[in-house]
Amino acid sequence: MKPSGKVDLFGGPWMVSFMVGPGLLLFAVFVLWPTLDALVVSMQSWTGFSPESQFVGLHNYASLIDDGRFWQSLANTLYYVALGGVGHFAFAFLFASALNSPRLAGKKFFQTLIFFPAFISVVGVAILWSRLYSTTDGLINQLLAGFGIEPGIEWLSDRNAMNSIIISSIWAGVGGQMILILAGMRRIPATYYEAARIDGANEIHLFWHVTLPMLKDVCYVALSLWLIGSMQVFGLVQALDGPDVAIDLETVSTYQYAIAFNAQDNLYMMGRGTAMAIVLVIIIVLLVGVARMAFGRRELEY
Repeated sequence: MKPSGKVDLFGGPWMVSFMVGPGLLLFAVFVLWPTLDALVVSMQSWTGFSPESQFVGLHNYASLIDDGRFWQSLANTLYYVALGGVGHFAFAFLFASALNSPRLAGKKFFQTLIFFPAFISVVGVAILWSRLYSTTDGLINQLLAGFGIEPGIEWLSDRNAMNSIIISSIWAGVGGQMILILAGMRRIPATYYEAARIDGANEIHLFWHVTLPMLKDVCYVALSLWLIGSMQVFGLVQALDGPDVAIDLETVSTYQYAIAFNAQDNLYMMGRGTAMAIVLVIIIVLLVGVARMAFGRRELEY
């Protein structure tokens, strides 16, 4: 047969290029180019505003090794990630298990109530909790005073502030984790629970030997999202503690901001701040990779 000479516009390389091309272009413009530009900036001594810059190689990275303030901010960040992660997932599992129970009435109401804080902006959360944490007229200290606990606790002092920020973070973000876990619980076949009950399993056994193993992939996604977001914590710390964040509260992101945009001393070290951002990205990738190895690669089949 002779070829018809017609061009198939709905198949072959033309259609592939048409479908993939815009996505690749957007990726190149908004991801690849900024990443490469950040790598270049991280190897320069540059204010971010001056047209002049000086190439310094890996000096900005090497300076972080001897920077005690950077290591302190990293330790504060990891503390926030670890303790906040435990709180987030503990309450997320608790709420999801309750909402997944057939005996609970008003599930839609409680689900909306728990998830509602996720709609509040970071600044709104900070304003709300700063009022609750107020030493003089805060609701928390007023409740404690009713039980005879006086004087009021300074919740946002350097000694207590990070734990107070973590509590605020749990209140604002646990709804998102709960939705993921609840969706995972609802896709577990009921026959698994029925078979386990026939074998004599109680509710605790069901949770440890049926629910948790079947939520392996969901837990990995939820943990990865938590690691990516919490390692970059900035807004809540900055809003609750003010523009001049205390050293004991400083996270990597707040320190990076202070380094890159130190308007008070007119020292804009954009190159060093960008190097810090690159290091933070590497740490996040490593943590997510460790989480991936911990949860394994095998996908669940039903």
